[in-house]
Amino acid sequence: MLRFLSFIGQKSSLVLLLGLLLVAVLPSVSSMLRPALPFLVALVLGLAIARLDMRIVLTEFADLRKTLTLLGLVLGFMPVSCIILISIWRLLGLAEDTILLLVVFAAAPPLSSSASLSLLMGYNARITLQVTLLATIAMPIIGPACFAIIGVTTNIAILSMALHIAGMIAGGFLIGLAIQRFIGKVAINNNPQAFNGLVTISMIVFLFPLFDGVIVFILQEPMQSLFILILAIALNIGGNLLVRNLCKHITNPQTANALGLMFGNRNVSFYLAVLPLNPLLSIFVAASQIPIYATPSLFRRDTQINLDP
Repeated sequence: MLRFLSFIGQKSSLVLLLGLLLVAVLPSVSSMLRPALPFLVALVLGLAIARLDMRIVLTEFADLRKTLTLLGLVLGFMPVSCIILISIWRLLGLAEDTILLLVVFAAAPPLSSSASLSLLMGYNARITLQVTLLATIAMPIIGPACFAIIGVTTNIAILSMALHIAGMIAGGFLIGLAIQRFIGKVAINNNPQAFNGLVTISMIVFLFPLFDGVIVFILQEPMQSLFILILAIALNIGGNLLVRNLCKHITNPQTANALGLMFGNRNVSFYLAVLPLNPLLSIFVAASQIPIYATPSLFRRDTQINLDP
């Protein structure tokens, strides 16, 4: 089993792309797994948490100046980018019914597996881990606040949204700590490729419920689906390239690339698991997975950065 998982971990870029094709041809599995989406969101987060030494993380957050700097990045990634995106959208006079999609993107923290992707691609995995963790912890407050600031109607109370998000995040931490206790931190550290394989498989399983009903919607509304796909790719890849190129003027390439990766790759699935059923949101979240899963193949690998202190 370890050998199989290690092989999957070594070929994770290709396997993730194959996973996208697999989901497209098995719509019945997507429908079957849709009720499990909140758990799968927590599971993917838990697998990221399982790799962390929480004592070291908490020690680093004890540095007030550093934590405030990281919080500034989180605010820039979430409410600030949300206001900027919506302002540009309205200035251009584009469709109001897609504003929800922009808010969902901007109000989401970086992907739970961002630190693993940064490590895989040789980016600054430490800052990726720190920003992602802080943004995820702050999401039950900052995320719903973005909806309130913009004034987007979601048919769900802001407090209820916050509590549902907090529940998934708390579940993710519990799953991660349970995995650490069951497998052992030493075993996880000694078998990084095998754990990468486990993460890769979980990401593919997690992908199925995101595509529930999406194929039907694409067939019914092909032009609108194409527009949403272009929007998702533009936000992910366009945002990634814009942020990394701007940040290269003020920091080293590995950190700039990590910031770009985090800005483009967002954990929008939190909102699909929380908000009422919305076909536009479903197709947007599904479309967002295409650039996310293609990230390791699209962007070149830089010099390896160690995640440990």
